[in-house]
Amino acid sequence: MGSLPSSKSSARALDTLRAAVRGTMDRPGLSQILPRLQRSHRKLLVRHEQWTSGDLARHPEPRELIRSRRRPGNVDPNGRLVRIFDARRVLVDDVHENRVVRHAVGAVRARLTALEGPEAARLLVELDGAIARAPFLRDVGTLRARPTEPTATLQGDPLYRAVFQTWLELEREFSAEEGGADR
Repeated sequence: MGSLPSSKSSARALDTLRAAVRGTMDRPGLSQILPRLQRSHRKLLVRHEQWTSGDLARHPEPRELIRSRRRPGNVDPNGRLVRIFDARRVLVDDVHENRVVRHAVGAVRARLTALEGPEAARLLVELDGAIARAPFLRDVGTLRARPTEPTATLQGDPLYRAVFQTWLELEREFSAEEGGADR
């Protein structure tokens, strides 16, 4: 009689995870979302400043040229700068919305790994295939704090919204399950 509730809860957990990976009638699953996000995920253009060789500088700012000229030993015999403080702009994938995606994917993967059975194993293989088709997630850091309020992107972009809603459902389902287990 003690194993019956756990089998019901694991069946319910498997249903929730199946919906997260494969989707539902009104929302795509992670296996469809991740490859689509690879093509259109959110990026941020950041400014990266560094000292670089004088002949390789691309975007030195006028103030930085003055700074470079005043640096002791930074002018060669011909009067050219040896090193210049250069600013480059780089696209990065490590933004909050992508961190939420990585966190949600990690939560689903951890729950699937904890479950036993052939269905959980198939879902895990399916999710790992989707993760492999979304290599941008490798460059995304971990979530610093649980998102309490969705950003405009998490609300407005259909793909990010689907991931965020999936994560919220997972949190709701598994926190209720853990709360019920304590009683």
